[in-house]
Amino acid sequence: MCIIYLLLSIAPCMVFDADLAHNPTWMADIPDDVFLSSLSIPGTHDTMTYEIGSEVLQCQNWNLTTQLEAGIRYFDIRARVRDDELHIYHANGYTGFSFEDVVGYMNDFLDRNPSETIIMRLKQEGNGIGDNNTLSFEAAFNKYPLGDRLYNYSASDPLPTLGSLRSKIFVLQNFPAWRGGPYGLKWEGHQMILEDIWIIPDIYHLSEKWTAIRDALELAATAPLDNKVLYLAHISASVGVLPIEAAAGPMNRTVTGMNDMTGQWIKDFEDNEDTTRTGIVIIDFPGKKFIDAILRWNKSYTKKQA
Repeated sequence: MCIIYLLLSIAPCMVFDADLAHNPTWMADIPDDVFLSSLSIPGTHDTMTYEIGSEVLQCQNWNLTTQLEAGIRYFDIRARVRDDELHIYHANGYTGFSFEDVVGYMNDFLDRNPSETIIMRLKQEGNGIGDNNTLSFEAAFNKYPLGDRLYNYSASDPLPTLGSLRSKIFVLQNFPAWRGGPYGLKWEGHQMILEDIWIIPDIYHLSEKWTAIRDALELAATAPLDNKVLYLAHISASVGVLPIEAAAGPMNRTVTGMNDMTGQWIKDFEDNEDTTRTGIVIIDFPGKKFIDAILRWNKSYTKKQA
């Protein structure tokens, strides 16, 4: 469906062409002592759905490596236990990838770009698949030898600095843990402010989604840089709309998509002296201009270093 938008020359400017963005080492220019919570970070929602084969479930059109090279640093990884291993799903739809695949792509990128960090929401997407499971989600996760790659986080710790996270994966833990946890920052815990209104009945209610996005961005942009919470805003929506329609708007262009609405807001307030950061902006089908607009909000830190 992305191709149809492009062939008809109706694709908005903030969608689809993340492959044209090239920001593989943007974190290298930011000092070690800057807190993760102070940064403006592009992310993807349902990161691994680029080959899922369903327009209802597809939320991305570029692979994980391309997303990483583009400058995206937050990834929404949703897994279920199947045959005592983690496999990546969106609801009941299998993406064709395993958690081992995801870790392999991430390790390869961080080996080549040790200045960077990866923030990974790891969500248990549902109960186990099939009759051959003996392991819980937590136990299946522990089969993967992440070792020093996994940032060792305690719930009593302050949110980390970028320097402590370089070449590591910082997990946002969205699964139950009883024995070895916590494995990262608790999803929807007290150190997180989250916007995730995703059930939209039809395209004409996207205005309600936009209000939620704008309010979340304004809060992140004007709140003190006190490192108390991590701000996350989902630009994605579905149910009564297809993810691609929420992102790009319908093909008849009667409603502006959330990517263009959000990207324009981010561009408009980029140099406002009263705004500081976007927080983590979680996107379906991001485009180059959207990614680059978010990253430009970090220029105050790169200027200080220079």
